[in-house]
Order: sequence, then structure tokens, then C-alpha cells
Amino acid sequence: MPRPSFMDLSPSQQAMFGNGVGPYWMSDRARQTITGFASWFFKDASWRHHDFGYFVGGDYWDRERCDWKFFAAMLRDSVTQSGPLGWVLVPVAIIISLFFYICVRVGGGLGSFQYRDIPASLDDVINGALWPSGKPPEE
Repeated sequence: MPRPSFMDLSPSQQAMFGNGVGPYWMSDRARQTITGFASWFFKDASWRHHDFGYFVGGDYWDRERCDWKFFAAMLRDSVTQSGPLGWVLVPVAIIISLFFYICVRVGGGLGSFQYRDIPASLDDVINGALWPSGKPPEE
């Protein structure tokens, strides 16, 4: 069975994923603040996409791939900073990207990534069969 892709979901289904930037145990307000700050620098680096990958789960290498894709997306956004302060914002965004990458590598395996023998199927993802609450998380 091929690993489900975030792009297999409709836009409304994609919008169901993600709690913002930060771990599940962090308060909603803290995650909203960090997500708002991160949105200044990262336009297309989707934490929703990253959270989807964590839900689909799999083994250590699946998690590594999810984290690396997130880091690469943040770096792509980092180098597109523009405006009169772009020359200052690019290195700042790269440093923030590295910080977020280290955070997901260190903390992502502490309950966020769904380690499984095989990744969840797209049907399981859409139907929320594997969510602890029986339904996908809400923003």
C-alpha cells in the first residue's frame, strides 16, 4: 500500500490537519502565537502537511522524511524574503528554520509521531479511525 500524500486530500480535508507550530502538549494560545510569528517568514512551509505526515506515521525513516521535508520547505521560504530588510530577514529565517527543525527532531518522537508497522491508509486518515478521540483534531 503506498503511503498517503497530503495532496490526496481535498482543501477542506487538508484544513483539518495541524495544531499550528508546536507540540500537542503546548497550550493553544502558545501555539497560535508561535504560528503567527512563523507565518511572517514561512508562507508555503506547511505545518499542516508536516502534521499530516506525523498522523500517517510509520517507522523512524518516515518520521525523518517528514521532518526533512518540513525543513526544506522552510528553507525555500527563507530565501524568498524580500523588501528593504530582505538581506536581514533571510539569515534570520534560516536560523528559525534550523531551530524548528531541531525542535521537531528532538521532540517529535515524544508522542506526536504515530509509530506504526505500516503507515495509515488514506481511508483511515479521512475517516479519523486512528485518532484517539475518533475524529481529526480541530484548529
